[in-house]
Amino acid sequence: MPANNLWTDIQPVLGNEKTGYPTQKPLALLERIIKASSKEGDMVLDPFCGCATTCVAAERLNRQWIGIDISEKAVQLVKMRLEKELGMFYDVAHRTDIPKRSEKLPNYTTHKHQLYGKQEGVCNGCKSHFPFRNMTVDHIVPQKHGGTDHEDNLQLLCGACNSTKGTGTQAELIAKLKEQGVL
Repeated sequence: MPANNLWTDIQPVLGNEKTGYPTQKPLALLERIIKASSKEGDMVLDPFCGCATTCVAAERLNRQWIGIDISEKAVQLVKMRLEKELGMFYDVAHRTDIPKRSEKLPNYTTHKHQLYGKQEGVCNGCKSHFPFRNMTVDHIVPQKHGGTDHEDNLQLLCGACNSTKGTGTQAELIAKLKEQGVL
């Protein structure tokens, strides 16, 4: 039977299911969604897992799962809820480190031609047009602040803007250029 687009048969979070998390969803809702979109053994990802409703539903339905949340309160709730729902010896891997990119990136300067075309020869600082030879490849988020050599973190700046920016942020560069009357 096709699913209706209005699910009025699922009750809001009630009684002992409540965790106190402000955006908690009913377990029955997540179970229905997971059943409709996966099969046993599949992986379910909840990148904003909050109080672990999706994780609990996935576990009950024999799915593998990954739950991610930046909030320390969410991490505490997830641990408590999984212990309560799945047993006191349920082991959760809690990572606090930020995973690093594993792909090997080419030297960032190899992107200069591509960036020149993308920016149409215009410096991403002063917005002036320059010949190719006057442009330098710059990290939008400096490497010292965790920026990578990935092409999404690269831009072309003229020599003057690159010197002005140094190891500062893009916002700092723009502020300096405004202060100098360039922008």
